[in-house]
Amino acid sequence: MVHGLQRKQQVLWGIALAGLPVCWWLQPVQVVHPLPLSLLLLLTVLTMALPVGRLRSRRVRFGGAVVFFTSVLYGAVLGGTMSLVAGWMAQRVVRERYNTLLYASAVALSVMCSGLLLHPSASLSSVTWQFLLRVLAAALLFGVVRVLLLWWGEGGRKVPFWSVARAEMFVDAVAFPTVMATLSIQSAWGWLSIVLFCVMGAIGLLSARAFIQAHLAQRQIRALRTMHQRLIAHLHPDQLLQDLGSELRRLLPFDRLTLWSYARQEAHLQIVGVYPQQSRDVFPAYLEASGMLGKALDHRKPLVLAHPLSERLPDLQERFQGHLLLIPLCVHDYPWGLLILERDPQREPFVRADYETIQVLVEHLAILLENLRLYRQTAEMAVRDGLTGLLNHRRLHERLQEELSRSLRYHHPLTLLMIDVDYFKRYNDTYGHQQGDELLRQLAEILRQNIRQSDIAGRYGGEEFAVILPETDKESAVVLAQRLCEVVARTPFPGYPGGPPVRCTVSIGVASYPEDALTVSDLIAAADTALYRAKRFGKNRVVIAP
Repeated sequence: MVHGLQRKQQVLWGIALAGLPVCWWLQPVQVVHPLPLSLLLLLTVLTMALPVGRLRSRRVRFGGAVVFFTSVLYGAVLGGTMSLVAGWMAQRVVRERYNTLLYASAVALSVMCSGLLLHPSASLSSVTWQFLLRVLAAALLFGVVRVLLLWWGEGGRKVPFWSVARAEMFVDAVAFPTVMATLSIQSAWGWLSIVLFCVMGAIGLLSARAFIQAHLAQRQIRALRTMHQRLIAHLHPDQLLQDLGSELRRLLPFDRLTLWSYARQEAHLQIVGVYPQQSRDVFPAYLEASGMLGKALDHRKPLVLAHPLSERLPDLQERFQGHLLLIPLCVHDYPWGLLILERDPQREPFVRADYETIQVLVEHLAILLENLRLYRQTAEMAVRDGLTGLLNHRRLHERLQEELSRSLRYHHPLTLLMIDVDYFKRYNDTYGHQQGDELLRQLAEILRQNIRQSDIAGRYGGEEFAVILPETDKESAVVLAQRLCEVVARTPFPGYPGGPPVRCTVSIGVASYPEDALTVSDLIAAADTALYRAKRFGKNRVVIAP
């Protein structure tokens, strides 16, 4: 399948090839020395194949500067030809099929447009102010046309125009003084001035690389500061992810970002957050930690998947689109979860260098999320029932309100189970309160072992328990409730000290949002009513709210 980026690259490549004979006709190429041309070609290949870094979200290449210098010396047709040849050679070296050829085509067309303002090398016998002004005008035209072509070729409105312009203006600001200085001694040194151009170009590249690295470090520090501030302000991973997504987009272009936590015992991934938040409906609460997702977790190394590959993988094609970058989040060599970046198929695929751009942030994010988990785990201890270890009545109410608010926002179902121990007063009077406490502890353990990690169990009061089932409809909740009744009925509970075990049963009432209630109080009332009907109709049964 030919995608938009490839089609645009082919269009620019074809127009550039067709423009070469036109440039030859307007500015015929004279015989030139092969050594400087070879040096310039080699320099062009290197600068196209090896970007000096990223300026915000864009790679910075200086191949266009060398091509422009070649066109000033020898004419636009040689500059355009060199750009196309160097682009083809560079993409063979780095195997970035689309972006390198697109850049080379845009540079070739730009240099052919700007080269029409200049004469071929025969006019360089003396460099005057008028000639330098014409070179400046040609450089401005070269930059404008190049920016417009790159912006259109990489996605048009989907790509921020000023991010393209900023990076290319930076290239021209570094390269143009070098070009002008070399031109000023061209008449005296001849082709030997190419050696000076290469030396000055190398110094300029090193300086540009140092500047870009400093700029990237500044952006990363800002993003780290934002993460720490938001962590203190929100103490919620989903809200932290919204602020982090905005900062990551300044460093690396992507269209969607998802954060998943890893539960090793259940072998699944649980959704933590999505950026931008309006894309949340596309994803389920859980994913199987298998296939490529499991491979990224097991190897603890990022995986880059281009669109043609990702769409053929069954564990990815249903939920993810386009190019993918799978980043495992590890704390002390233990996989905490996955950070998955997506980019539209029409845009440039991810490469390993993209991960290096955000590596520092990702490593800090894993540590922050683990610290947040430990903090919340400590805070949970203050809201646990001392006997059973389940949530107490107050915290259970708060969690029910949180989950109902989330269900209202994302239009997902929510079900509440109210559970009561049958004949618990008789049990206490017969076997004693200590045995009654042990029964409640065992019942709490049964609940923990038979519900999902995302489900929330609590002690509502006395011998009454409640289980909140997020993103669960009534039919699925009834299946779970019936299984709980069966497990409790089969479980031996303590009777007289040293005596044989006894049996115990529970009654369960089931109520769901939005069928039975729209508020927390109404949902509890509906589940309570169903529970009392279960008690009245003979106990040891599940009753659904009408």
